[in-house]
Amino acid sequence: AKAFHENDDDDDDDYSDDDFSDDEELQSPIDEVDPFVFFVDTVKVLQASDPMRFQNLTQTLDFHYQALANGVAQHAEQRRAEIGKEKMEKASAATVAS
Repeated sequence: AKAFHENDDDDDDDYSDDDFSDDEELQSPIDEVDPFVFFVDTVKVLQASDPMRFQNLTQTLDFHYQALANGVAQHAEQRRAEIGKEKMEKASAATVAS
């Protein structure tokens, strides 16, 4: 272990910008998925498809977690509106550019 740590002074030289890739710039289909909207949509599907299970899950939540779940749902609706607005703005900009 000592041999491994002998060159600790040179650690700054071991790393450079070349060690990092440009993965942050890549786009994938999942980038378009908002996690809050996805979660709330999944919960709504559960509520519609299996109301008893949904009720059993939610009735055991204490007040803190019920409030948290409501906050997540509200945030998801805000995000849904923002995403819709962004899509409309992009479509409008694309139409103007054409």
